[in-house]
Amino acid sequence: MDFTAYHLLRPLGMALRDAGYRVTFCCSPGEGLEKLAAEGFDVVPIPIHRSYNILRHIISFVRLYRLLRRRRFEIVHAHTPVAGLIGRVAAKLAGVPRIVYTAHGFYFHEGMHGIVRCFFLALERFGARLSDLIFVQSREDWKEALRERIATEDKMIHIGNGVDPALFEPQRYVEEAEKLRAELGVDYGPVIGFVGRIVREKGAVEFVRAAASVKATFPGSKFVLVGSPLASDRDGCWVEVNRLRDELGISSDMVLTGYRTDVPAILTVFDIFVLPSYREGMPRALLEAMAAGLPVVASDIRGCREEVEDGVTGYLVPPRRHEPLARAIERLLSSGDRGQSMGRAGKRRVKEHFNEYNVLEKQVHGINTLIKG
Repeated sequence: MDFTAYHLLRPLGMALRDAGYRVTFCCSPGEGLEKLAAEGFDVVPIPIHRSYNILRHIISFVRLYRLLRRRRFEIVHAHTPVAGLIGRVAAKLAGVPRIVYTAHGFYFHEGMHGIVRCFFLALERFGARLSDLIFVQSREDWKEALRERIATEDKMIHIGNGVDPALFEPQRYVEEAEKLRAELGVDYGPVIGFVGRIVREKGAVEFVRAAASVKATFPGSKFVLVGSPLASDRDGCWVEVNRLRDELGISSDMVLTGYRTDVPAILTVFDIFVLPSYREGMPRALLEAMAAGLPVVASDIRGCREEVEDGVTGYLVPPRRHEPLARAIERLLSSGDRGQSMGRAGKRRVKEHFNEYNVLEKQVHGINTLIKG
């Protein structure tokens, strides 16, 4: 997706370009790809769909295969489950010398039906056999890959995930924060926020239900959901969120901002950050919130529990249930300075363990080593 390419992979593209590589971004067309082109990157738009439509995937594969045969790239670095698999198969058949994949989060996860899990596990093993190097973000994914024989230790590098702490320093956005509070209508009362795609697996519905529960105990609280569904998201969650907001009587206290480009500034308006996902790899949104000094409430799932120290930087709660989510938010709202202490601890944790510079350095070093070897 162009969204992923610009918002998540752009820093890696810049780091590789600074290291002397000629970088080409290939993904579905869109505004993100246009922005990358404006920054001087070579871009190739090829639609790659997040769906189970085999015919669409075959068309994407043929177009990608022809591109790789024509351009003769030295390295193909694939990302995300669908594009990662199609890209690696096309690269192998096109004779690309070196194939790299980043596992942002294995698609199989706890709670998935056994047969379905085995299917996606088999796909990961197949894709790994096509790869010369696999970057793994989550430590749990690393261990799982070894346990499930997806790949051997010598083929994988654990890179973690990270953000630029300076970009989320609240002091940079003092003036913007005042304007945003007025714009969003949250100029009083504690603000509980969410940033991400408004889809079911991100826990958006649970967030709305939890908000209604919290309002009963803390009537002055406000709630903000930043984000929107992508064109490929068709789970009906956006409609349900709007319906529930009205049905539960919290429309006046819950703001849906849609897609925003000023997330670092918006985070300064929040008092608590919530990410009630069902499945994650290594969520960047949590790290951004922690870098901004916010206490967080997140699902006790792979990735989240690697970033959040339960009881130290925030709270971990069971996924898919709004009651524990509401109780954790209420606990923070009633804890006085405890929330601020957790926010400071989270900020330190990001600087020490989740700095984007270290993640990029590991990737560039890994690719350099692969080229030389």
